[in-house]
Amino acid sequence: MTANSRTGKGTGLRPQMWKSGPDALRHEQYTQWLRQRAQANFRKEGWDLSFDDFVEIWGQDWCHRGRASEDLCMTRDDYDQPWHKTNVTIVPRHEHVRRSWVVKFARGQTGPKHKRKPLA
Repeated sequence: MTANSRTGKGTGLRPQMWKSGPDALRHEQYTQWLRQRAQANFRKEGWDLSFDDFVEIWGQDWCHRGRASEDLCMTRDDYDQPWHKTNVTIVPRHEHVRRSWVVKFARGQTGPKHKRKPLA
């Protein structure tokens, strides 16, 4: 179901009502900022990154972000510190994955979460 095919009072997208303003790119960035903040909250990580800082950090690299190995993503420099404009860097995704595994290995967080019990 698309936004324009809804029935009832909804008339579809209303950019004039967006907190980020009517610009579609800025709205997409705002949505991603909210998602990343919610994910950090879920993982109980500190979050001190305003939306304006988020947009400034991404800059012209925004169009190169994604989930492929060479795409860009935002990562923390120090995983013990909160998400803050002085503690984040834009790196290729493969570099982020490598860094996170190094940290997890150092903390002893690698390996299976639950060992399977033997059949009786």
